[in-house]
Amino acid sequence: MSETNATETILVTGATGKIGRRLAEVLRAGGHHVRAVSRSTDIPFDWADSSTWAAALDGVTAVYVIPPDHPFPADAFAAAAVEAGVRRLVSQSGRRIQDLSALAGVGPDVIGMHAAQHAVQASGIDWTVLQANNFNENFSEGDYLPAVLSGDVALPLAGTTEPLIAADDIAAVAAAVLTEDGHAGKVYEITGPESLTMDEAIAAIAGASGKAVRFRAESPEEHDEAMRAAGLPDELIAFLNVMYRFMRDGSMSETTDDVKRVLGRDPIRFADWAASTAKTGVWAAAPDA
Repeated sequence: MSETNATETILVTGATGKIGRRLAEVLRAGGHHVRAVSRSTDIPFDWADSSTWAAALDGVTAVYVIPPDHPFPADAFAAAAVEAGVRRLVSQSGRRIQDLSALAGVGPDVIGMHAAQHAVQASGIDWTVLQANNFNENFSEGDYLPAVLSGDVALPLAGTTEPLIAADDIAAVAAAVLTEDGHAGKVYEITGPESLTMDEAIAAIAGASGKAVRFRAESPEEHDEAMRAAGLPDELIAFLNVMYRFMRDGSMSETTDDVKRVLGRDPIRFADWAASTAKTGVWAAAPDA
């Protein structure tokens, strides 16, 4: 496939999410025509309703797939995309998701990210997979935000390091692989520039925001009990327990240079991201130091 030009349409699924909305902005700023879809957009798109796919795919040459967490008909969507004339599929996935699935003893159809990755790789057209570490934004607009605001972030990750990555970096890499040649058949493990413990990440947020926020290392058993008390489904708890074990084993601790290979620059440092994010006031409700 040649480089995507401004007259071609790029479909971005998950348009209201952390990456989807950023990616759409980057592509539009680069002069590309974007069709950003979700269940609530003018052209509605629903992974569970295949009748919504044709309109979303009409006239599209490249697709960025942001899969749901739960199982979905990924193979059927990839086939529909190929039939509609799509020439490039890029899937957002989790770092080493195939290894995590194996550890959990499940196939690619059980975890949304693995299903999407498997489907685009088997599509028969140009494909790229972006396997990202956990997002910095999980602390500012995701699952960890309530804990940050409470001043107490508790996870079963004592001493575990991870190269958290900024959503802006993921969006920039996604825009590049969607619109440039040279990325077909590649699986990029995209990480931040340094591997941090949760203590270090929370300390950076506390320092940037001026609020009293601490990391409290729970045992796996304590965290399991807390998740059950919060009413999380048993299937999700089981998967999260496996994921945390995967992280504690160091399987996602190493940094890579894939962001720099694609963009020609280093990824954003977590401390710089925290300083910039603090200025938005998102953590203003956290307890004062």
